[in-house]
Amino acid sequence: MAIDTEITSTVQSEEGAVLTDDGYALLGRLLASAGGLNYTKAELDKGQLPSGTAPEQLHGPCEYAGDAYIAAIENSGNGEATVIIQATSIGVETGFYITGVSLYAADPSGGDDIHYAYLPLQSKPEWMRPAGSPVNKMVTFNLVTIVSSVASVTATIDPSALARKVDLIKYALIGHAHSISDVTGLRTELDDQQASIDLLNDLVSGDMPGGINSTANLATLAGITIRDGLWNQNARTITA
Repeated sequence: MAIDTEITSTVQSEEGAVLTDDGYALLGRLLASAGGLNYTKAELDKGQLPSGTAPEQLHGPCEYAGDAYIAAIENSGNGEATVIIQATSIGVETGFYITGVSLYAADPSGGDDIHYAYLPLQSKPEWMRPAGSPVNKMVTFNLVTIVSSVASVTATIDPSALARKVDLIKYALIGHAHSISDVTGLRTELDDQQASIDLLNDLVSGDMPGGINSTANLATLAGITIRDGLWNQNARTITA
């Protein structure tokens, strides 16, 4: 029996994420105090909206289904910010339909995190497989949220989230940023940093010549966790 990992493309509802009433209240306080907005955590919903209740009125998921991971944040600077949220089947005992995603922000007064935005998926829920399935799953949600003109927008990135290639490249470049004033200085700087540049290229390309060598048993996958790819047991190969 083949075992593979399914990566689901970005999921959004037709309505998009909505700013909750609690979120509007927090945004108003931050604008009045010139404070910064900090997204702290995300949760999955598997419930249905109560009759007569709009998504804006929710203070959290209708029926909590588990935690999701904040993987990144992208601030467009036009009054909106996109929060990248991931969810996987790792640790899921029983499969369920994801009917919504809740995003929380820090309370500047020190209270509990505030239910800032909600992505309703009741009209088109996303199936989350249990951990014991032959196929594992990761799904990514892009929540476009209103941030207006707050002083700053940040997010607490969950250490369990999977790093994206674009993020690795960005932070690697930040770590090796240098000020160059002339062409001669540029050549000298590049020569001095060549080893770091070569390492960065290897990390981005996945090629580590002369680096870490390891062996893997592709017949049994003992001790191996497939994040993305298809395992062919007969051919003893993994295809991305």
